[in-house]
Amino acid sequence: MEKQEAVEMMERASSEIKNLRAQVAELRPRAEAFDAVQNVLGLTCSKSLGYTEDWAWMLDKRAAELKAELAAEKASAVEGE
Repeated sequence: MEKQEAVEMMERASSEIKNLRAQVAELRPRAEAFDAVQNVLGLTCSKSLGYTEDWAWMLDKRAAELKAELAAEKASAVEGE
């Protein structure tokens, strides 16, 4: 896979993650209401408080690094001509 393809893939993946986060934020009130009903009925166990890595941030960071590498490669190619 070439760097430009990798950058495009990372940007699409990051965008998808961010879109999904927006959907989650929109659905959060419904989920909280559902959780409240479950708690009242005694149907739930304790909630997990684990956190995961921020993949969108990591993808954005790596895409920016690859873009900088591509720009440096283009600049050195122009100088070499």
